[in-house]
Amino acid sequence: MEILRRVALLVTLAFGPFVAVQSHGAELVVVLTPKSVPFSYSDDQGRLVGFNVDIANAICRELARSCRLEVMPFPEIIPAVSGRGADLGLGNFLRTPEREALVRFSAPYWRSTSVFVGRPGSPAGENGESVPDGRICVIAGSMQAKYLDARIGDRAAGVIDVAANQDLLDRLQDETCASALLPSMQALAFLRSDEGRPFAFLAAPLVEQGLGGTVHIAIRPDDPGLLESVDRAIATLIRSGEHERIARKYFPFNIL
Repeated sequence: MEILRRVALLVTLAFGPFVAVQSHGAELVVVLTPKSVPFSYSDDQGRLVGFNVDIANAICRELARSCRLEVMPFPEIIPAVSGRGADLGLGNFLRTPEREALVRFSAPYWRSTSVFVGRPGSPAGENGESVPDGRICVIAGSMQAKYLDARIGDRAAGVIDVAANQDLLDRLQDETCASALLPSMQALAFLRSDEGRPFAFLAAPLVEQGLGGTVHIAIRPDDPGLLESVDRAIATLIRSGEHERIARKYFPFNIL
C-alpha cells in the first residue's frame, strides 16, 4: 500500500497541477488566470507554471492541504470564490469595496502598479495622466478596465476588452490595439521578451484611482479559519525568505 501511495504521488507531481501533501483537511480548489505571464501560464510541456502557481503551491504545503489548481478567465474568479465553487483565487486582486462584499482577502503578498504599453512615440501624457490616442486593450473586469470606463466617455469606440493577459498582448502585436493598460509586472515580463522588444512603457506607472496597491488572494467568505491559515502561511513564507526566493525566479527586484 505504501509503494502504491508513493507511485501515485510521483505521477501527480510529474503530470498534474496538484499539490499532494499529508492532508489536514479537505482538498482546496485554487483558481488562477490562464495565459498571464509571469504569474500563471502553461509552459511548452503544458504544465501550469508562474509566480502565482508557485505561491499557491507553497501556501498549500504550509497548510498541509491537498490543492487542485484550475484556471479560468479573470472576471470569473471572484464569482467562483464567492459562490463557493472555489476556495482560493489568485488573480492579482486589488481590494475594492465591491470585491470585499463578495469574498475575503488575504494579507498582501505583492504590490502592483499599472502602465500603458505601446510602440515608442505613442504619447500617453505626462506621467500617464492622460489616455493614449487610438484603441486601448484592457483585461475585462479589471481595475484597469474600470479606470478607462471613467476616463473615456464613448468607451465602445476606444477600448477593447480581452479575457486574458496574453490575449491583450497578442492584440497589441497585431496592431488591433495601439496601446494596452495592464499591471506593470506583466508588462515588464513582456518587454523583456523577444516579442516585446518593439514596445515600451508610454509613461510612468500609475497607482492612483485603483490602478495600484497591495495585491491579495481572494478567499471563500464562509470560512474565516481558512483566511487565518492563509495569512499565517503568507507570513511564514515572507519571514523564511521563501517568498523572496520564489519572486526572484520571475522578477529582478523585491515586489513586496
